[in-house]
Amino acid sequence: MTRFGIVGGGLMGHGIAVALAVAGHHVVVYDADCATLASLDERVVRALGRCEMPPDDAGPVAARITAARTLSDMVVGVDAVLEAVPERLDVKQRVLEALEAIIPAMLPVWSNTSVLSLTEVAKGMRHPQRLVGVHWWNPPYVIPLVEVAPGAETDRRFVREACELLNGMGKTTVRLHRDVPGFIGNRLQFALVREALHLLEQEVCDPVTIDTVMRASLGLRWSAVGPMENADFIGLDLTRSILESLAPHLSSAVTFPALEKPLDAGHRGRASGGGLLTWPPGRGEEVARRLENGIRRNLVEP
Repeated sequence: MTRFGIVGGGLMGHGIAVALAVAGHHVVVYDADCATLASLDERVVRALGRCEMPPDDAGPVAARITAARTLSDMVVGVDAVLEAVPERLDVKQRVLEALEAIIPAMLPVWSNTSVLSLTEVAKGMRHPQRLVGVHWWNPPYVIPLVEVAPGAETDRRFVREACELLNGMGKTTVRLHRDVPGFIGNRLQFALVREALHLLEQEVCDPVTIDTVMRASLGLRWSAVGPMENADFIGLDLTRSILESLAPHLSSAVTFPALEKPLDAGHRGRASGGGLLTWPPGRGEEVARRLENGIRRNLVEP
């Protein structure tokens, strides 16, 4: 594959386009929102700057990413299509229905869903065997991991081909045995988020303390040794004992008062200037830089 079409040019869509273009692929991006499409070039240049790519190299890479004014224009001559539209099942299904009306029957389609069941996303498709869950992590041009999963009807050939292409780009791929909402990473991540919210609701600490604990302990350890290796390292007998003691006290909540209170007050987080924390002007950009720089520092050979 050398030419990709991407539906959705937002945060993930433009980041995936950059990752593909850096690897030498040509990418055509379409977004139904004219403002998002109009800002594509600017955001691509900004992302390449964060990659610390010299201008002489960044120019040709950016030139491999173009915008399409219509969905039909986007799919002309592509070898695969990626959907990176919002995480709403109805939206993704409508996009796939529109795509299938204009692309060949066996053209690979990748979904960047991060939490939805791929089997549910594929419902209504005429050719669900070609849909593969290909979940990139943000920012896609920095984080090496890509999770790849089949839906219930996916032809495993498409899964294998996706992994081969991504591995050829230097990505670290993990292939799930079956479809599960959230893949692996988000299930682990949001189990931790749920427990963090539980600690807030129990008035154990404040949000800054939770972030401090993560950044100064678990975040440092998990970049070197994963939880399964650590379970073996400390001993499965000790791991079992700890779980038997802690598990009854861990959250199993499906509603989250610690989120509802700020949301009810109109505080959505960074975009509104406040949420669990305060977000004065400039903090969002500072966090984005710190995030990418921190990821790069941790990119060491296992």
